[in-house]
Parts: sequence; C-alpha cells; structure tokens
Amino acid sequence: MKKRHFDVETDGFYGSYWKCKTGSDCAMIAMIGDDPEDYLAHTSVKWLHKLGVNVMTMSPGKKDYGHHNYPLERIEKAINWLKAHGDQKIGIVGASTTGTLALTAAS
Repeated sequence: MKKRHFDVETDGFYGSYWKCKTGSDCAMIAMIGDDPEDYLAHTSVKWLHKLGVNVMTMSPGKKDYGHHNYPLERIEKAINWLKAHGDQKIGIVGASTTGTLALTAAS
C-alpha cells in the first residue's frame, strides 16, 4: 500500500494518507491505534480500501499512547488537505479515547 506521511512540524498534523487503488472521492479519517502506521491502522486501511474509501490515519504523535492533548485544529488541517486533493465526502472514526476525539471533531 502506498502512503504519504505527514508531520506536525511541517504539515500541521501527524498522520498518513492511503489512496484507494480504485479511485474515490470519499475519505475516512481513521484515528485507530497508537500510530498512523501501526498494525491497527494497516488493518483499518485494508478494510476501508475494500469498501472503496481513501484513508487518512491520524494520531496525536509518534507512538503517543496517552492521547491526552490533541488540538482539534489538526483534524481541521487534515480535512482541508483531503478536500484540496479531491476527497469531497469525508467521515471520521475513532476507537476508545480517539472515538471521543472523533465525536468531538464531527460535532
């Protein structure tokens, strides 16, 4: 799977973008796992690609297990990047603590 990596210092958020091979204008921000490139992230990317969805995996920082401080502006920057690169329908999902962040960002 091809990906593009993003860093807080240069891009304003920490994550990876995984474009679906079939082409899509839909994207899901997946805040699953402790790092945007760990096993849980890869698993969610594979599942969402089967559904024809591009995926932006995100986390607060590299191997950040606490998720204590996550500025919502980072999610906004990721959404703006997705829109600028052709994703018009964007959803967000999280699990456990990041589920709360996803719910807050979506509201």
